[in-house]
Amino acid sequence: MKIMNGLFAGGGIALLLVAGGCGNHIRFLDNVSQEDNRKVLSVKYELKLTPEVIREASYHVEIQKMESVEVKKFQVRTIKSIVTPYQGWREIYEVPAGILLLPVSIGSHLLFICSIGILPYDIPKSITDLSFTGMNPLLNWESEERSEENLVSLDRKMLSDATENIKTPFAQKEIIVRSGTQSRKYITDDFGGFDLHFLALSAAETFFPSARKVSFSTAAPPEKELKHIILTRDYLARLLWTRAKINAYRMNPSGSELFSTVIYLEKNGFEQLGYSLEETELERMSDNKKFLEDFKSAAQK
Repeated sequence: MKIMNGLFAGGGIALLLVAGGCGNHIRFLDNVSQEDNRKVLSVKYELKLTPEVIREASYHVEIQKMESVEVKKFQVRTIKSIVTPYQGWREIYEVPAGILLLPVSIGSHLLFICSIGILPYDIPKSITDLSFTGMNPLLNWESEERSEENLVSLDRKMLSDATENIKTPFAQKEIIVRSGTQSRKYITDDFGGFDLHFLALSAAETFFPSARKVSFSTAAPPEKELKHIILTRDYLARLLWTRAKINAYRMNPSGSELFSTVIYLEKNGFEQLGYSLEETELERMSDNKKFLEDFKSAAQK
């Protein structure tokens, strides 16, 4: 019975030691940093066509995203304690080791005294700290490998509160262009732009408007109209007759008809389209001498 009581008492003491143990403080970490808190207050988009006056057949569209952002800057100071957490089972070897280090500690202090300070005092001090820490059953030796960080305090101080207006390209986004019952998706480049051709030499590149209103909207839901333009009836008529003129040339291509078509395009304000048609066709027919002579002859009249 006495043996059992002794075991229970020993176990209780061990539990008390483990429960009463505390982490061995190594050092404090004091860190000061700056933190930005950004909140978007409003967003709008700016869409620009080049050229601005609607008279050409092709346009470059550029979209910019404009944000009003509230920016709060804080100074953040954090203090953390680096400790070696207590593990009671380590006292099995730390306590005896601490006792054995005690005479070594005394000897190192005597050596320091005898050397008249030649021996750095940090050496006997470190041995003494190690010895007394080891002999303390409620404290483990310091260990960087087992160390933990504990937050001691966190202080945030506001440095500034301002509103910034930020403009960025609406890059790599899908845009829907609509005209009447027609619609087509375009993807903006890295600068937020894409080319829109109301009439082009390639049918695949042409977005021929079927109504006077042409709208530009974001494709991502919720869909948002960015801008719309109204085409004049005169402009639509010129587009229609120009397309017919180009198709008529393609049905019966000749050098004189090419020159006539180019002149027609230029008179209707589509100089760039006329130039592209001329260069493309002259290159395509470069081996056709009669075609080239007919074109040159028509140009000299």
